[in-house]
Order: sequence, then C-alpha cells, then structure tokens
Amino acid sequence: MQKLLSVQGIGAVLVSKKSNARNLKLRIHPEKGILVTIPYRSSYKEAEKFVLKNTDWIKEKIKLLSQNSALKTFNPDSIFKTRTSEVQFEYDAQSVLRGVISENKLLFKYNPLKVDFDNSDVQVFIKKCIVQLMLAEARLYLPIRFQALSKKHNITSSKVVIGTASTSWGACNTKNEIRLSCRLLLLPDHLIDYVILHEMSHINHKNHGKDFYQRLNYLSDNKSEQLNRELKKYSTHIVPGDFSY
Repeated sequence: MQKLLSVQGIGAVLVSKKSNARNLKLRIHPEKGILVTIPYRSSYKEAEKFVLKNTDWIKEKIKLLSQNSALKTFNPDSIFKTRTSEVQFEYDAQSVLRGVISENKLLFKYNPLKVDFDNSDVQVFIKKCIVQLMLAEARLYLPIRFQALSKKHNITSSKVVIGTASTSWGACNTKNEIRLSCRLLLLPDHLIDYVILHEMSHINHKNHGKDFYQRLNYLSDNKSEQLNRELKKYSTHIVPGDFSY
C-alpha cells in the first residue's frame, strides 16, 4: 500500500506500507525522490513526523546527489557494459534520439544539433532503454544462477520472475514467489548469489528475524555479514560504467 504525501519544506514523499517492515526506513532515490517504508500498522502521520525529524539529512543528501549527478549522466562518450551487453552511440542526421536493441547491443542514434544530453527527459529515456536491454540479458542469465543455487541447497520456489525493480534487488512474497531485478547484472556473481540466497531464505522465514539471518548465514557459508556489507557499496541506479566483471 502506497500513499504520496506532501510534506512542508520537503515536498513529495512516497510512503509504502509493508507487512515485513519492522522499522521506519528513509531513502533518497535519484529518480523516484524521497521514499519512506513503514510497518503496515504504522500511520501515515507517523511517516510524516519521521520525515520532518530528518529534514536536515534529507536536504544534505539531495544536495550531494545533485553534485554527483554530472558523473552519472549519459552522453556519446559514456561506456555502459554488462556481461554480454553494451551501449553504443552513433551520429545520425535523420534522428533526434532513438534507441535500437539488436541482440546484445543497444545503439542510440542521435543528432547532436537536436539533443541536449543534460536534459532530464533525455537521461530518463536513455536509462529506460538500458533497463530493457538488461532485462533481456537478465532473463537468460539470472535463471541459471537461481537454478544452480536451488539444486545445491535443495530449495524451490513456486515461481521466479525477472523484473525491473529499482528500489530492491529482489523480493519473496507470501506465496513463495521470488522476484529478481534485472539490475542484479550491476553486481559481481558472488553478490548476485547472495541476493538470491537472501530471497530463498524468505521462503521459510518471511521477516528479518533471528531465524532468517541464521538461515541466510548458513546458506552463504557463514559470510552473510561480510557479503551484506559489500552489497551496500553497490546501487540499483543506472549509471555509466563497466559492469562486465
């Protein structure tokens, strides 16, 4: 359940109620803005008070994101690669800007006289195309990783879906259906495996309690804390870079 709040001095805040949330959580997403997750029984008024309490942190975080945005902007000189896919730019006098996906390549054809790569709409378009490229690759790559871990640990889920979620690497619902984001391709293999094991652990333990972490630690060869710290250094955001690993 979600609700969009307008908080004085902050602006729009998207609040999500989740049954497996134990505490209030605040995030700043470069594309979706201010996101707050609260336990299902918490009120939206509590969420608003939580946001107001963290006003200074929010403003500082938004300022830092703005300063770093230039490093995350796509232009004809940008490099973006995953394990088997890549993005290229090609001059085309007949096009304003269009993306063409062919096999493992996304080709942007553009006319530099008609395209402003600093324009936010242009950046959104480029990232949406890249997500579709990653989705096609992920639908081939991630099931292989999942099947290998499933066989190794003798764990099965009712369904595995590859999607485009930008706020989480993966999820497991009450029906034991596991969803994996194509953005997992931005991670090295051992962290992809860790995320999959995390969601597999939710098949038996729906919340993040003691039993869940014991299970996850067992499945990850007693390296859960180490891998979790490493995972936090990565982001689901689409930015230029070489993610071919």
